[in-house]
Amino acid sequence: MRKSIVPLLVAGLIVAFVLSGVFEVYSRWELSGPAQVAFVILLIAATLWISEAVPLFVTSFVVLGLGLVWLVPRMRRDGMAISESELLAPFFSDVILLFLGGFVLSAALHKYRLDEQMARWMLARTGRRVPVMLIGVMAVTAVLSMWLSNTATAAMMLAICLPIAQQLPADDAHRKAILLAVPFAANIGGLGTPIGSPPNAIAIQYMQHAGFAPSFGMWMLIGVPGVVVMIGFAWAVLMLVFRGRQTTIELSGETARIQWSPSAVVVVAVSAATVVGWVTSGMHGLAAGTVALLPVVAFFGAKILTVKDLRTISWDVLLMMGGGLCLGTIISVSGLAAWLVERLPVEDSDCFVLLVILGSAACLMSSVMSNTATANLLMPIILGLSVENLSPVLVGVAFACTLAMPLPVSTPPNAIAFSSGELKVKDMLVPGAIVTVTGLALALTTGHWWWDLVGLF
Repeated sequence: MRKSIVPLLVAGLIVAFVLSGVFEVYSRWELSGPAQVAFVILLIAATLWISEAVPLFVTSFVVLGLGLVWLVPRMRRDGMAISESELLAPFFSDVILLFLGGFVLSAALHKYRLDEQMARWMLARTGRRVPVMLIGVMAVTAVLSMWLSNTATAAMMLAICLPIAQQLPADDAHRKAILLAVPFAANIGGLGTPIGSPPNAIAIQYMQHAGFAPSFGMWMLIGVPGVVVMIGFAWAVLMLVFRGRQTTIELSGETARIQWSPSAVVVVAVSAATVVGWVTSGMHGLAAGTVALLPVVAFFGAKILTVKDLRTISWDVLLMMGGGLCLGTIISVSGLAAWLVERLPVEDSDCFVLLVILGSAACLMSSVMSNTATANLLMPIILGLSVENLSPVLVGVAFACTLAMPLPVSTPPNAIAFSSGELKVKDMLVPGAIVTVTGLALALTTGHWWWDLVGLF
């Protein structure tokens, strides 16, 4: 596949300019010049990310490069204010900082074999049969994700599950099932509480402004049943798609106790302090990425990790996520996102029709851009609609944003799992798309009925 990189890139650029010309001809679409450019960049990025014709982080640089040399000049020519820093900032945003902290925590735990000890502890309580262990891992991850950042949860749980998966033969499909169980459960678990995922918090914020926000308990009442159902469904999908040969897991090596060296004590203490900082973010007001600086500074400052360890961190995944965030910025500042939303057929629609249209749009948009950005874009538009009760629509859109998980760039937990080096895009695309579509369908049908039953309407 790598031999076809140059022709593919050339073909992509040709298609880009052809599409740009087509957009100019069909002016009746009322799509501005910058939005046309953003749409072409979106198509190129989606094609390269899905096909893996080039490494995923290279696609991120393609997105950034096209944004700087094509979109920015076009926006300025049209009199739209834009700075190059707006496209560069996503590559070192709070999300990227949180990723970096999670990777550093994982590196320290692995270096002192603490992750292996946690894996043994997990196996001792879930059993060594893969199906039972898998549902146990997903349940723990989902519960943690309701209260922690799902990114932080995925980073911690992957540190535990990676040593377990690596005990299986390299070609055993159960390895992929174990690694995908973590991001899928972290994403789904975020539905359970208002603080479980950023779209939930954004929905609550807008509902409070409108005076009809559900209580914390009401949100759990409408969300937790969906979490339970979707965790079971995602487990079944993983077991069906990835049918491995080995059904039991035995960790190799001796079950020796941890050697409590001063460095190991510091690793445990700093890791615990970081987790506490993430859990109590509502009290101290520090962003999750800011808290993630603690292990970075402590471990490298105390020489617990070295420059050699720094080089082993998955920098390509950080760049990949930066590209996804950058693409979201491009779609937003160019006016493409607003244009797409304005074209949705939502006029004179009832609550259920709005839920289906806007929920589907939110799911599609969140698959290729930040779910937080998608929620921030759609929520104020929803509030402006003339519908008697918008609560189900706002909740449904929040759920749709969180459930979008077909690609590594769709959610931070997906990207963290992809950083293991064990997965390809197609491994995540097929089960991720199944879980995404099914979850959205359940939210729009059974979920709509349940929300009405418990009083959200």
